[in-house]
Amino acid sequence: HHPVHHLDHHLDHPEHEVTNARTAKSAREKSAEMRAQAARQETRKRSTLVLAAVLAVLAVAVGATVLVRTATHNQSVAQAAAEAPPGNVNGNGGIVVGDGGAKVTITSYEDFQCPACASFEKANATQIEKWVADGTVKVEYRPIAFLDEQSTTGYSTRALVAAAAVVDKTPSAFPAFHKVLFANQPAEGSAGLDDATLVDLAGQAGGDSAAVQTALSQGKFKGWTAKVTDAFFTAKYTGTPTILVNGTQLKDWSPTALAAAVEKAAA
Repeated sequence: HHPVHHLDHHLDHPEHEVTNARTAKSAREKSAEMRAQAARQETRKRSTLVLAAVLAVLAVAVGATVLVRTATHNQSVAQAAAEAPPGNVNGNGGIVVGDGGAKVTITSYEDFQCPACASFEKANATQIEKWVADGTVKVEYRPIAFLDEQSTTGYSTRALVAAAAVVDKTPSAFPAFHKVLFANQPAEGSAGLDDATLVDLAGQAGGDSAAVQTALSQGKFKGWTAKVTDAFFTAKYTGTPTILVNGTQLKDWSPTALAAAVEKAAA
């Protein structure tokens, strides 16, 4: 019996070894599968994190682009508003006073800070007003602002902005405001009239003082002021006042010379 038992044991042993080998193989395969699955999960996790990071970066980039575009758009709108001309000016940027059908046009380039312009007004304003009243002359005022350095507050530009606001809202008040600006012209090198005084003078002349206040505080018409000033020098004019009668520039703008030029143009 003992040899048989030994044989049985011998026969069982290979089967036991096979069973152990299969189990080990199964365990190795299962372990490998688990590792592979873990690796796949880790890859998916990393991919998800990378995707999330990319999306976050894209979101920030898109947001930044929107902000930049919005800021640029707002800046463009503000710039366009500043450069827009006031209402009631002609295609040249001129402010016309008098009958549009008048045979004679006096074009006057002036700066509200310019002492020589104030002298021209003092010498000729009364006669010009008579010509305008009888329909002989219309005046095309072409104010510019190139003497900002002659005040400590950029007075030339501020005065022209105020005048533009008057023309824009209450054009009939411009002649009176024009006169009062020269009558109250500040000395060169001073601070010039402050904004409150400009607003007050505009109101006294019959202008819309609230519109003038808004224009001065918001810089409205400031870009337009720079534009018409640049156009003056582009046209090769060199200083103010520059006076033209029917397009011909006068070398002498004394009352006698101006009257002779107007008479010749009206004939």
